[in-house]
Amino acid sequence: MSSLTGVFDWDFFWGIFGFMLQLVAPFVMLIIGIYAVGLLIQGIVRAIRNRD
Repeated sequence: MSSLTGVFDWDFFWGIFGFMLQLVAPFVMLIIGIYAVGLLIQGIVRAIRNRD
């Protein structure tokens, strides 16, 4: 495993990974937020329909 230390620049890899994560995270949170609001509205509609 120590032979791979010279092959891969792990600091560069984790730096790029962190940058991509920071770039994509707001969009992922937006999608998750939209999905969560949809589930909430669906639950409210079902509760109102089953009220009778």
